[in-house]
Parts: sequence; C-alpha cells; structure tokens
Amino acid sequence: MIFTRQRGFSLISAIFLLIVLASLGTYMVIIGGTNRATSTAALQGARAYQAARSGIEWAIFLINQANNPLNQLPARNVCTNVINANNFTHNVDGLTNFTVNTSCAFTAHNEQGSDNVTVYTITSIATTGGNYGDPDFIQRRLSATISPPPS
Repeated sequence: MIFTRQRGFSLISAIFLLIVLASLGTYMVIIGGTNRATSTAALQGARAYQAARSGIEWAIFLINQANNPLNQLPARNVCTNVINANNFTHNVDGLTNFTVNTSCAFTAHNEQGSDNVTVYTITSIATTGGNYGDPDFIQRRLSATISPPPS
C-alpha cells in the first residue's frame, strides 16, 4: 500500500469557514444598522404627527376664540390673517426641530333660512430634516374640517 499525503485540504476548509463567518458578521451589522435607522424614522414620524396635530389644535383654538361674541376680530379674519400668516416652531423637548406650517380656508353656507354656517378647513404640515429625498427628512400632513355653531 502506498500512502500519499494530501496537503492543503485543511487550509481550504479554514478559508471557506472564515469567509462564511465574515459574511454572516457583515450581514448582522447591516441588519442592525437598518433596524436602528427604521426605529429612528418611526420615532421621528410619530413626533412629526404630534407636531402637525398641535398646529391643527392651535388653529381650532384661535377660531373658537374668535367666535366668542366679545371678540373684536371675526373668525374669518383670524383664519385669513393670523393662521395663514404665522407658522411656529415648538419649544417642547422632542419637537424643537420641527417647523409647523398651518393654513386655513373657509366657506360660508346659508342653512335653512337665516342660519349662517362657516366651514373652516385647516391643514397643518410638520417638517424636519432638510429637503425631500434627504435620509433624515420627515413630514406629516394633517387636515381637519370644523364648523362652529351658526351665528
């Protein structure tokens, strides 16, 4: 019997195992980074929603205040001159990076006789992170329609 020594078989197995483990490690790092980015974007999306909602609530508050009979500025003027002209940024932790643009439009309706109803459509857009297409760009848009009691 003649025995021939096989050389290099262990080396090939070791290189193959090293490549498989390196690939697995790289895959885990990529998945971890993607998971972190996804959870950060979800958190910022929830914050953007709350910032946009605060813009809606701010506009509704101003319109309801203006519908008070003791107020000198009519709600339609508040809608046109105050809400559309003033955007705000938050000073609340977590929302300071958001810019909120709120707009208001109204239509007047005459309901059954002399009841005048004004319907207000409010749109609020909260934005952070630069421009559309940037990796950290987040934007949420909310709309609400309200109609205070007839005058």
